[in-house]
Amino acid sequence: MNSIIDPVRHGLIMAVIALICGALWAGYMATQHERLHGQFEAQEKKTAQVRSQHLKEEMSMKNMKLVDAHDAVLSEIHDHDHATESPEAIEMHSHSGSFAKDAMQRLLRGHIHFMGLGVLAAVLLLITAFTSLKNCWKKALGWTFGLGALVYPPAWILMGFRTVEMGPAGAEASVMWLFGPAVGLLLASMVALLVVLLLEGTKLNHKKLFSWAFD
Repeated sequence: MNSIIDPVRHGLIMAVIALICGALWAGYMATQHERLHGQFEAQEKKTAQVRSQHLKEEMSMKNMKLVDAHDAVLSEIHDHDHATESPEAIEMHSHSGSFAKDAMQRLLRGHIHFMGLGVLAAVLLLITAFTSLKNCWKKALGWTFGLGALVYPPAWILMGFRTVEMGPAGAEASVMWLFGPAVGLLLASMVALLVVLLLEGTKLNHKKLFSWAFD
């Protein structure tokens, strides 16, 4: 059994680390939930005050430049209506009605994805270990599955801590450098394993065309 899992052992270790991180993060969330939510709410109020003050200053500057008071009011209303549909307004839209709640939901998803991807990676790597792939390719899948399971969940946690300050869309955009590679690794690994299983199931792995990948 040891010799069978040796090529994917490093991936299994990373999958177990992901499960451990998920359990630890769940414990942290359970014990620090009220403190985190209170901090996010306070940060949300402060951020809203700053934005409100900034908006008032911009409106005041615009009014000073307008000669006709009536035209100034109409222009301000028109600008405000369009602002609610602007990309900036969309970026600051809350899914739950509160940035603090959005942040907490995203932190919770970090735990869910740690646990889910840890289990998924472990199961798929065990399947990989029992295929007839050459060890070098099994090792490669060990790295891609393991790294994907470890990198994707922290992106949700980082996004959660940035949600109140940057808005949901802004926080999401700020962690795409983590999301992108992690999703790419996981999807590529699953597709590769599916192809391997299909080739083995149809006995095409014995063909000369695919002999470079199989024992």
